[in-house]
Amino acid sequence: MNGRYELIARIGQGGMGAVYKAVDTRFDNRPIAIKEMSRAGLSSTHAQEAEDAFERESSLLSKLTHPNLPRIYDHFTGNERSYLVMDFIEGQTLEEYLEKENGSSVSLEYVLSWAQQLCDVLDYLHNQQPPIIFRDLKPSNVMISSGKHVFLIDFGIARVFKPGQSHDTVALGSPGFAAPEQYGKAQSTPRSDIYSLGALLHCLLTSVDPSEQPFFFRPAVEINSSVPIELNDLLQKMLNMDAEKRPASAQEVLTVLRRVDEQRISGTLPLNPVRTPSSYATTSSYATTPAAPLTSGSRRLLQDAYQLYTQRRVREALTVYDQVIQTDSLNAEAWQGRGLTQALNGQHSAAFSSFERALQLDSSLVTSLNGKGAALNMMHRNKEALDVFEQAIKLDSTNAVAWSGKGAVLSALGQPEQALEAFKFALHFDSQMAQAWSNKGLVLRQLKRNPEALRAFEQALSLDPNSAVYWNGKGLVLYEMGRLNDAYQAYQEALKRNPNYAPALFGLGNVFYAQRKLRSALDVYDRALKIDRNFVKAWDRRGNVLGDLGRYSEALESYEQALRIDARYASAWNGKASVLCHMERYDWALDAYDRALRINPNAHLSWNGKGNAFYQLGQYERSLEAYERALQINPRMVSALHNKALVLKQLGRFEESLKAAEAAINLSPKDPDNWQRKAEALKKLRRRKEAREAETQVARLRGEM
Repeated sequence: MNGRYELIARIGQGGMGAVYKAVDTRFDNRPIAIKEMSRAGLSSTHAQEAEDAFERESSLLSKLTHPNLPRIYDHFTGNERSYLVMDFIEGQTLEEYLEKENGSSVSLEYVLSWAQQLCDVLDYLHNQQPPIIFRDLKPSNVMISSGKHVFLIDFGIARVFKPGQSHDTVALGSPGFAAPEQYGKAQSTPRSDIYSLGALLHCLLTSVDPSEQPFFFRPAVEINSSVPIELNDLLQKMLNMDAEKRPASAQEVLTVLRRVDEQRISGTLPLNPVRTPSSYATTSSYATTPAAPLTSGSRRLLQDAYQLYTQRRVREALTVYDQVIQTDSLNAEAWQGRGLTQALNGQHSAAFSSFERALQLDSSLVTSLNGKGAALNMMHRNKEALDVFEQAIKLDSTNAVAWSGKGAVLSALGQPEQALEAFKFALHFDSQMAQAWSNKGLVLRQLKRNPEALRAFEQALSLDPNSAVYWNGKGLVLYEMGRLNDAYQAYQEALKRNPNYAPALFGLGNVFYAQRKLRSALDVYDRALKIDRNFVKAWDRRGNVLGDLGRYSEALESYEQALRIDARYASAWNGKASVLCHMERYDWALDAYDRALRINPNAHLSWNGKGNAFYQLGQYERSLEAYERALQINPRMVSALHNKALVLKQLGRFEESLKAAEAAINLSPKDPDNWQRKAEALKKLRRRKEAREAETQVARLRGEM
């Protein structure tokens, strides 16, 4: 079809057309879906109506980008047919899913996951300018993939909301799922979609088909006692015949759904009190009503433990979780809570074991998978962690914590672009997730996209201004942007929140070092190392400061300490080699530079240092080779150009020496040493007048004139 699409199979058939699975031969036979609309046999009026609906769907979809909507790729016509090319979604409709369930209600976990995704995409549509009303939310128009990811399909009757219009021109929608106002009495609005969503969720939770008795919905909890009261009351509010009494937005519905889901995950869902059918409210009043006494001791203890966990009372929480486990060792929620509390306390290996036990008892616990992935990440078992987060996403593709964890692991595995994509999904599903904003900032900083990184950290701080970690991240970016005073303030803010936060002390030391306040830098590096004796970077930077102060023996010991902790820390090998050069132990220095270069062959500083060592040993050809290698890696390395000019003079290659000196001056015109190299080369070339001019520049820059 159309010179590029090859049809594979017909996967759907309707009164006016069909849907086909096909492949796009121009893009490696990528699977796609082609929706066909035929006008054959229709009157001119009906054909125009069908064409208008099809064109409307094409126009709407082409402008929309959302994880829960199929993407549109192409649109063409031929032989009285119109075709729409879009994503092929491997999965089934909710209608097909319900048929396979044979009248059984759907689990609360699945319903909450699907409902949150549908709220998210409806909120996206309703916030378009102008708003888009879907108007036909029903089981056959919702696809679920094998990973339980939801897609809204069939925009044939979706419409743009027109303020001021009294009612829809045509009554459209599916009986039982369509809101009352869609029957021509009023204009459909975002609240019409909220009604349809309520009808869909009621159907999933009760297995009652609303088309059998439209507009009548028994309270869901009367039919399915496992429906939480807060969710039941939300559904009753969504299904109110008066649109003004329904929730005002999909975001409002989503807030309640997330709260219920968090209670389900943590094992703190209140038990349903005994209520007569007539007592069920049409608004969510249960949240303010005291719960009836709990009948299960374990449930009460779990609620107490979770409360202690949220208050960061770690020891007390662990004691209560252990108490539950002693009496009920098969309680997966208790093992999960124990793992979360141990992770909060930095006991990552113990947390890993607790999450493993929880998952042995219930493999569908997404929170335990996330906890296990985080523990593996902290234990530097990153590939295993990535597999675990992938499992979590397969179970719940909208779980922001899983996406954020995946991003953190991808960053640790050296895949920053893929990490950013994961953080994009995390923040799409939960834009208020401060940790994801912070992680995104770290990756953007790694990619040298500092203005974007700074905005990400500021977003994290707007959500959690008391986090020392986020203030420290902001300080890192400001430091790298050269905004030293602002970086200093950010690190101070971090230390106000946590005076013993070693990374912030390290950052403060870097600011002092950049300002050449060497003794102040040494003081804060030492403070950081009192808190964390294994802080490799602090030992390394401490060595830099001591070297600059001429305290070479102490500097050497500092580098040695860094290398005892991490023998593959290339910067410490480079620092050690530099100090050995100052101590005139050039052969040892060359060995240290070689160790640094085996770890990082592209370390231009190490190649430059190696050139210096060879120069001091009088091995000028080898010295030149090392400087050339440094400049291949970093052509703008001024010190390497300066050194190259010096060694070329020693080799008698004066024209090349002059050229290297001038390249150094172009990059750093205020460095008198570069002008000195130029003067020396000009003298050797007997260009005395130019040499005197260069020497004048040297004297001026050194303040001797």
